[in-house]
Amino acid sequence: MRFPGVHTSDQSVAGYCKEFEDGTGGIFGDFSSGLKGTWQANQPLNEAERRVFKQKVEAAREQARKEIKACHAQAAKKATILWKQAMPAGADHPYLVKKKVKPTATLREINPADAKALLGFPPKRGDQVLIGRLLVVPVKVSGQIASLEFIDENGLKTALAGGARAGGYWATGPLPKGDGADETLLLGEGVATALSASEATGYPALAALSCGNLRAVAAQLRSQYPKARLIILGEPGNGQSHAEEAAQSADGLALWEGGDINDLHVDQGLDAARELIEKAGLCKAETTSRRTPIPLPELPPVEPFDLRLLPDALRAWVMDIVERMGCPPDFVAVGVMTALASVIGRKLGIRPQAQTDWTVICNLWGFIVGRPGVLKSPALEAALAALNRLVAQAMEDFTRVMEEYKKLQALAKLRAEAAEKAVKKILRDDPHADVSALLAVEEPDVPTLRRLKTNDTTPASLGELLRQNPNGLLVYRDEMVSLLRGLDREDQAEGRGFFLTAWNGDSPYTFDRIGRGLNLHIEAACISMLGGTQPGRLAEYIRHAVKGGAADDGLIQRFGLLVWPDPAGSWKEVDRPPNIMAKNEAFAVFANLDRLDLEAIGAEQDKDLEGNPEGVPYLRFAPDALALFREWRNELEARLRKGDLHPALESHFAKYRKLIPALALIIHLADGGTGPVSRVATLQALGWGDYLESHARRAYGAIAQPEVTAAKAILARINKGDLPQSFSSRDVWRQGWSMLSDRHEVASALDMLVDYGYLHLERKETGGRPATIYHFIAGAEE
Repeated sequence: MRFPGVHTSDQSVAGYCKEFEDGTGGIFGDFSSGLKGTWQANQPLNEAERRVFKQKVEAAREQARKEIKACHAQAAKKATILWKQAMPAGADHPYLVKKKVKPTATLREINPADAKALLGFPPKRGDQVLIGRLLVVPVKVSGQIASLEFIDENGLKTALAGGARAGGYWATGPLPKGDGADETLLLGEGVATALSASEATGYPALAALSCGNLRAVAAQLRSQYPKARLIILGEPGNGQSHAEEAAQSADGLALWEGGDINDLHVDQGLDAARELIEKAGLCKAETTSRRTPIPLPELPPVEPFDLRLLPDALRAWVMDIVERMGCPPDFVAVGVMTALASVIGRKLGIRPQAQTDWTVICNLWGFIVGRPGVLKSPALEAALAALNRLVAQAMEDFTRVMEEYKKLQALAKLRAEAAEKAVKKILRDDPHADVSALLAVEEPDVPTLRRLKTNDTTPASLGELLRQNPNGLLVYRDEMVSLLRGLDREDQAEGRGFFLTAWNGDSPYTFDRIGRGLNLHIEAACISMLGGTQPGRLAEYIRHAVKGGAADDGLIQRFGLLVWPDPAGSWKEVDRPPNIMAKNEAFAVFANLDRLDLEAIGAEQDKDLEGNPEGVPYLRFAPDALALFREWRNELEARLRKGDLHPALESHFAKYRKLIPALALIIHLADGGTGPVSRVATLQALGWGDYLESHARRAYGAIAQPEVTAAKAILARINKGDLPQSFSSRDVWRQGWSMLSDRHEVASALDMLVDYGYLHLERKETGGRPATIYHFIAGAEE
């Protein structure tokens, strides 16, 4: 497949994309910009397959080069023929008259009918056919006509389809001979600019015919004329920044401001245009003396993770994983604590007060945040190893029970068949005989697989899993924001409500769905959640969540174990066997909690009027631990009522009422504690609270400092090429990009980038409200 290149017209075929016939991948690229890349099927390749894939890539690229070369050759042939058939351009050509410029010997014209006859198609731009007398502009590459540009009477332009454009130019007249000593050469974007500049100064002028081509043509001119004075004439918008880049790369001069040369010629005359061009010598010094940009404010700092916050029995295992993997300890710690919470589930709760029946179920929602490549997924997989062993054991148990069930089912079938024969015999002798006892063949109960974890399921299916597994389970998603966005949709309102309810761990839920009936009732929905995402995706989601709408219901605030650590320090190669003793000790903790002996740990349980157990068994805080918790909660409640927190942070911290007691219970049980939850476990939980608060403030910093976040997003768009080097505020917010859709926030961010030295602001008079153009300062990357 062929398509226009980055720096070419819509008639170009510089871009290419080809998929391999066997579906293993393909190539893409753009000859005009040098962009090239590959893709391959989402499956690992061995060494031999990689060699074969590389050979396919090389062969496909060579074929693409041959195709574009043939296409260019054919276009050059057509261009030469048409150029010879065209007539010298007349001074009365409407476009030249409008631009107040004179034709040169390097311009010709042709009527559309003749152009169509020679080309086989009418020159057009998109769906719009060029009309009237067509100016014919020869585009030269290496001194030979390679393509043509057509300009109609109204100024509509297009290029010859398939023609080479990269590095191509049009010149107002013959170029000088020699090395350029004592010569001045002018290089602009378009034909009118070049004509006005040449008429104003008497210097030879060239047109690169697109701003993206300025740098390539400037490089050619500098190579051919090393001693010439080279002035690059930028145009407002994209052209100004490209002109600066071309001037800097070719040791030339660029106009920093002043607008379009032809516009200046038309409005104020050739003298004004000449005066501006001669000022170009001042611009080079200005561009090199601009101040170094000031770094933008960073995100709020976070506390590093202290391994002493973990249960003693798990600390060595987590440390071993972190050392061997080289990942932040935060990722593994959050994964381990969330997995422990899911194993405990509804087996046991904690009552944070001394006498009330307020009960906290210790299911947790964990969320890790980091850039690609910081080992988020491997860290979580390692943290879930102990839980996955329990999952495997449950599958083995289910397989064994299923085999026994099949035997019992076969036996029940034989008994039913025997009973049927006996009943038939009895009824032949006595049609009124009571045979109900013979037909009452007991069927074996169908086994249910005990589930501890799920990865991808619908809310209704998850509800069915919870009905079969009342202790609750873990929902693990490698990319959590994708799940949250799915729940934002209007048609997922019921599912979203289900997840909100399941965070509590002890609330009933009923799915009333057509086709399912009214029988999908869960006595107490209990879900632990674990996953990760990238900083940009989380920041975008949080900002949308707190602005109202479907996402503004506290779902994101339920992720109490939300961590966004700084990147790990310098890399250190660690190649040693795992600490098996630490691993076995950690796995034993999970196994013990999976078969938790409630009587042995001293759990209490309410009773109903008839003296039967009722509700979830529980522990309370020990007296000294309760004093700590009360002191912490008094401070929390006072902070929540002061009104100086952002509402989103206030909602997040309010959910620590559940988080801290849950963490204390988990740590207490993991370290083999019995009876009331200890003071040590409570201190560790409070340490978690301080640590997690700093990470929450970082995560919600996207809304506390919107202009910083938006400013960084603008720089990222510029560096990716999504934004040109010169642009308006409207060019940013109208795209609807993440974190850049609010025009007021975009305006504040642009002002910040100007103040910090990343952008140069130009106010352009338009006869009405002045237009504001922002120019990116080369080398000012964040």
